[in-house]
Amino acid sequence: MDTLISNVTAVTMNPRMEVIFGAYIGIEDGKIVSIERKPPAEAPKAIVDGTGMVAIPGLINCHTHLASSVLRSYTDDLSNQQALEELLKKEAKMDSRCAKAAALLSIAECLRFGVTSVSDLYYYPNATAEAVAESGIKANLALSSYRFIDENEDFDFDTDEQCREFVKVTCSGITICLCGMAMRRQNRWSFR
Repeated sequence: MDTLISNVTAVTMNPRMEVIFGAYIGIEDGKIVSIERKPPAEAPKAIVDGTGMVAIPGLINCHTHLASSVLRSYTDDLSNQQALEELLKKEAKMDSRCAKAAALLSIAECLRFGVTSVSDLYYYPNATAEAVAESGIKANLALSSYRFIDENEDFDFDTDEQCREFVKVTCSGITICLCGMAMRRQNRWSFR
């Protein structure tokens, strides 16, 4: 065993949904291999004292825009309409380099607070995919279907350049999907 977390309160996902106080969590190759009430017979390579800490299953953020976290609280004192207008102005100045840096910052926040999987829809999916791949967090990433609002556009996922580039960035832990944003504005191409 590589690492043993000792004397931790473990919230489990076993069939009885037990909370085990004073648990011993064994980790090998970065994966949990055991959660026990007694220490293992074999000594681990490293021991982490979990006294006063709680180990929980990874949390999932089901709706996020990782790259926009740097704009958090920017418009708190504005009306909804004013806030949207101001955010759009700031977002217009963002490029993929900024989006990747912001996504990495958001991912660090996620991991710090126990979020191990996200569903993200934002303007720079390639930059977000690169940040996800570098960090190792699990993610459902989507191209915004909001950009497909022109009913005259002959859109094809198989030949669209942005879609093909997006798919190149993927790695294990990333799922690609189509997400609807402002569904009332979608056209027939969005859901073919």
